[in-house]
Amino acid sequence: MAAPPPFPLDPAQLDAYRLATKRRLPAGQVGGHLRRKQGQSLEFREHRRYLPGDDFRHIDWRATARLGPQADPLVRTYAAEQRLTIAVSVDTRDTMWLPAQGRKLDMALWLAHAIASVALASGDRVLLHRLFGNGQSLEEFVGRHLPPRAVDFLACSAVTAGDAFDGEALHRRLPPTSVWIVVSDFYFEDAEGRWRDLLARAQEGSRWVILVELDSWPAERALLQGPTLVDGPGLAASPLRRDIDDAQADAVERRLAAHTKSLWEPVRLGGLDHVLWRWPAEPMADRGASFFAERFFAEPVLARLFARRA
Repeated sequence: MAAPPPFPLDPAQLDAYRLATKRRLPAGQVGGHLRRKQGQSLEFREHRRYLPGDDFRHIDWRATARLGPQADPLVRTYAAEQRLTIAVSVDTRDTMWLPAQGRKLDMALWLAHAIASVALASGDRVLLHRLFGNGQSLEEFVGRHLPPRAVDFLACSAVTAGDAFDGEALHRRLPPTSVWIVVSDFYFEDAEGRWRDLLARAQEGSRWVILVELDSWPAERALLQGPTLVDGPGLAASPLRRDIDDAQADAVERRLAAHTKSLWEPVRLGGLDHVLWRWPAEPMADRGASFFAERFFAEPVLARLFARRA
């Protein structure tokens, strides 16, 4: 299996992003589907200024009074509030290895790397998960830094014919008020409904599900309709054109869109966000590094996730 290209962001960029998103939104405005229970642990952490939506029972009136009559109320915070479980599931099936330049799997691995790095630096617990696997598809990481082996665990995981959707082990490790992020092209089938069932159950208990759909069809369509070099034994390398017209390409695009939407829209229960990363038609000269960096730093849903500690 070909090694993924180097991670395109440096630690300084990720740390700047973490600090910027941390200040972007008050914690109470992150989203109603992610409401962490205040005081669920007796381990006191610190005081912070009261924000709209905070439980009045956690205002420390004595500490507030010491600051004077004009001070904003102070709220007690606890260790359980500060630490969140963030799970990232990556699809490693063969369709994720397309297109040749700017592969979806590379984007998925980079996104898992970036999310896990920011989450660990914020003191969170991270689960990395292979969406399809052989029963050994989940690893947990804690601490302040992401070890190199973490993304290797995902990258060296080609799906074989015997591998199937593997979600139950992950669901058992997702406490209430956790976040589950799935990165896939959503080309897979769900004839038995196991994926949809898990997706519905994952939204219970104030969990937040984020689906990142990697849509490379524009690039694949351009390759199918444009000149293609064919090389091999007995073949002269010469530009050939695939026999697919606009009407056929449009039909494929509609079928793909309908299929991917059917995997999540019917079971959207209020705790799910859908994010679409759509490829440009032009080939990516840098294997997609610039595209990834632009999309990651501009993605508002992920910014909301990391803004919760403001």
